[in-house]
Amino acid sequence: MSWKIALVVALLNALITALVAMPVADRVTRAMGVSDFEGGRGMAIAFIFIPAAFIGGLVLGLLGAKLVHAVEWAHFWKAAGLALLLGQGSLFGIAGLALLSVVHPPVLDGHYLALRIEVYMPARLLPNGKLEADKIKMSLFAGDKDNRYADIDTAEIAVNGDTVVIPAEASLNSANNFRMISFTIEGMDGYALDPLPLPPKPKNKDLEWTERMPMREAKVTGTSYTFTDVLLRYRVVKKEKVEED
Repeated sequence: MSWKIALVVALLNALITALVAMPVADRVTRAMGVSDFEGGRGMAIAFIFIPAAFIGGLVLGLLGAKLVHAVEWAHFWKAAGLALLLGQGSLFGIAGLALLSVVHPPVLDGHYLALRIEVYMPARLLPNGKLEADKIKMSLFAGDKDNRYADIDTAEIAVNGDTVVIPAEASLNSANNFRMISFTIEGMDGYALDPLPLPPKPKNKDLEWTERMPMREAKVTGTSYTFTDVLLRYRVVKKEKVEED
């Protein structure tokens, strides 16, 4: 291998890989939700991804020249072609894997979605017989990357006879097969409903309220669930429209 040819191939491949990395890194960082706060995303592209692509292109350029045994200039284009293939293949392969790891929220008719939830709790189960709205917690679990608290609509909490109705809303952030709603009030055991009878990507029929379903005790003993008098129903609601790129 001629080092003169190898260095020219390596530098050319490094420059091309770095240039292509600019739009690729922009697309990937946007998809992964990297913040633009104080230019953070732009700085990551300029000072991390582009230099990494340059170095990777340089190394793969040397490898390409070595693999074709470039000992004279007649071998230059063959070495450059192989180096380019290695560089671009690696770049787009890494970008593709990164994009596959991005959690995509389900959409319906061009809108993001959320779950409107209502919990029906017998008043006799309240700690000390009274309800303190700031001690209510509800969450929607849909996987390790999608486990968030729901927003309790404290202004709409109502008492209907001997039942307390607690409304909440939780965004649908991923299209997972398994979803679980957990509910608790400080000072008492928690409740759960799982798996929700909701498809990964909800349809128009899911915009209707479900029947009220019994929640189980969150704490599981043995191999069976203990269902309770706490009931839950939900429906899918459309939120803001998806912005097109």
